[in-house]
Amino acid sequence: MKKRALALLTVLVALLPVSGRTPRLVVGIVVDQLRADYVEKFAYLYGDDGFKRLWDEGAVYVNGSYDFISPDRSSATATIYAGTEPRYHGVIGNRFLERKTLKVKSCIDDDAIRGVHTGEKTSPAGILVTTLADELKIATNGRGTVFSVAPERDMAVLAGGHAADAAVWLCDENAMWASSTFYKNIPSWLDLYNRRANSPYDFKSVKWTPYYPLSSYRDLSDEAAKDFCHTFSTKNVKRYKTSAIVNDEVTQLAKTCVISSPMGRDAQPDMLCVGYYGGVYDHQAESYAQLELRDLYCRLDRNIADLIQAVEQYVGADNAVFFLTSTGYNDVHQPAVGAYNLPTGEVRMERCTLLLNLYLGAIYGQGNYVEASYRNQIYLNHALLESQQLKMRDVQERCSEFLGQMSGVTRVYTSTELMEGDSNPAVLGAFNQGRSGDILLEIAPGWALVDERWGETLWSSRALVPVPIVFWGDGVAPSKKGDPVSVSAIAPTVASLLKMGTPNGCAAKPLF
Repeated sequence: MKKRALALLTVLVALLPVSGRTPRLVVGIVVDQLRADYVEKFAYLYGDDGFKRLWDEGAVYVNGSYDFISPDRSSATATIYAGTEPRYHGVIGNRFLERKTLKVKSCIDDDAIRGVHTGEKTSPAGILVTTLADELKIATNGRGTVFSVAPERDMAVLAGGHAADAAVWLCDENAMWASSTFYKNIPSWLDLYNRRANSPYDFKSVKWTPYYPLSSYRDLSDEAAKDFCHTFSTKNVKRYKTSAIVNDEVTQLAKTCVISSPMGRDAQPDMLCVGYYGGVYDHQAESYAQLELRDLYCRLDRNIADLIQAVEQYVGADNAVFFLTSTGYNDVHQPAVGAYNLPTGEVRMERCTLLLNLYLGAIYGQGNYVEASYRNQIYLNHALLESQQLKMRDVQERCSEFLGQMSGVTRVYTSTELMEGDSNPAVLGAFNQGRSGDILLEIAPGWALVDERWGETLWSSRALVPVPIVFWGDGVAPSKKGDPVSVSAIAPTVASLLKMGTPNGCAAKPLF
């Protein structure tokens, strides 16, 4: 009887968290365009204290995904920290068309706010729900510290949420690490850092060359096995932000924040949000920069190891929890049509909307029925429909019938059917009633959507991008699982570890 009770007690203890304490610091690492399969493919380039340490000692989910179609950097970052899809958090993309002005704007633009070291006017007002960082501030009565840093403005701001002490990003125009007057506690050391004089990141001397000797990158094709040396200036900051060196700089800023602030060293839990770049250099096709991609991953491994080491030294390994994940997409490029006779074509939005307007005019009488379009979304003229006493559902059905006959359009969705829930759940998850169009086109894989008015060309792909989700640190038992899991579950899992409420738009359950 005693042996049976002892065995039962052993099982129960094994099921308990490793620690009953609340972590003092949460470090969220979001890597734009990181792929789970590439993390494993390039593992021969890693040390033992970065990716491998997280994978060996953490709770690893190798089959994560987003619950909505076509995530991008902004919609993915908002989903990670809000624990819900664009349907609720409102960030439907990096940019969207504002119906009131019919102008395209960034999801974090705010004309009421001034920039710091930048002309960009920025705030997180576009997020329509609370985030992990907001809930941490609420749970600690504002005493918890939240700092966010990323190369891109949207990643930094969306991760930090509405209540962050500061969010900083690299300004495209002047190569300075910038922020916004929205934030009240921008660190004083940022001004000194921005001088860059005699620093490893002085644009007059910074170079990106392979981290290892060329022979170390053993899985390269012969034509790709060539050394590179990329230099940068204040005139090509956008290209610099796709290099491995910008991740080194993000790490330096994150470490400086940990070292120079009381983060993780008082009774209140704090949060450090870190954004990295994990895509191909200069947003080119992978075949263009195979060596650069491998070098970026091996340097990213070093970045993660350095950040862990700094947190262990100044906060303590038993006082921190890390999570790592990806934005879940990759840049899609024009297929090699000529070489392989691949099916492709163009859906030109200006032509689509012009023909649609003529078609509706032939049915209902002349008028400007199509008010605007952006990317794959068409916005109808609500005022005109109302003045002519036309029902939105009837007009949308006409639009759907007409547009569905166009080459390259596989399906047409209407806002009415999406709001009624009678549609693909992944499409519904990406739709927000206040910001999405009245008509949404699904473009055939391999085809290009050409938006002439806004100068954008987007190549369609339904290819799965494997998303890793990793938790590591105090209270996390090692495990590795291949079951499909949602990225939306990250926020409630972190909230559970911190013993606080989940973001108010989050209905997902914790992963453990």
